[in-house]
Amino acid sequence: MILFLDFDGVLHPDPCPDAALLFEHAPRLVQALSGFPGVGLVLSTAWRQTKSYEELLAVLPNDLRQRVIGITPNFSDFAALASLIPYPRQAECLQWLHDNGLRNEAWIALDDRPAWFAPYCENLIACHPQSGFDAEISARLCSALQRHRLKRGREVDLLIE
Repeated sequence: MILFLDFDGVLHPDPCPDAALLFEHAPRLVQALSGFPGVGLVLSTAWRQTKSYEELLAVLPNDLRQRVIGITPNFSDFAALASLIPYPRQAECLQWLHDNGLRNEAWIALDDRPAWFAPYCENLIACHPQSGFDAEISARLCSALQRHRLKRGREVDLLIE
């Protein structure tokens, strides 16, 4: 499972009125992911446009940093399908999957900009920009990851039979 992670509006409020609040929700995300060791993080944050990969990793707690497997490309750096042009963040996520040979991999995006994804995108867990990755969103993520785990388990059972 791939989790595309935005920073602003997810790990802290957007806008963030106080630098002390930056990444305030990161410990909650660490906790939510603790039971799902197979989840890899791909950074889809706009911070990737001004920060190096190393700088992006440095702001994350170690437990999240160790899960990072990449960053999405910038929308302006590839030719998106016409149907995805209105939805740049979703196009970036799909392009990353394509570029890394993972087009069939299950994925979820944590983002506070639902307009950057197609309407009713089943892969999006939308956060409110001010509350971010709160307890409700954490529960939704854990539920989605658990459903994925159960589905994968049933697929393996079918292969064994």
